[in-house]
Amino acid sequence: EQFEVVRLNTYDTVTAEWTDEQRTAAQSCHIACFASPSSVKGWLKNYYNDNCDETQTPPPVLAACIGQTSATACEELGWDREHIFFPDSPGIEGWVDAIKRAAKSLNTAGVAS
Repeated sequence: EQFEVVRLNTYDTVTAEWTDEQRTAAQSCHIACFASPSSVKGWLKNYYNDNCDETQTPPPVLAACIGQTSATACEELGWDREHIFFPDSPGIEGWVDAIKRAAKSLNTAGVAS
């Protein structure tokens, strides 16, 4: 039996454009959550209002990543390893645990209320 495979491009990764209000909100957060390397890059682009380059210091937030690939992107873009939280295996449950660990580290440091 023969069959034909047809590739369908079902989505395009496009960076969201933030309003000034969204940028202000992001600049006051303590934890940013990332599900892909492109989300890390897009978040930084918006955070710095398109004035981000490879030498830019990452924002003073913790990164909670869905998996190793997003975590690696954060590290490559300047986050300190101790400020990046991610599960051993990618997935929603592990991501939630990574967010909890990041929040706990804030509470331990006395940053969060």
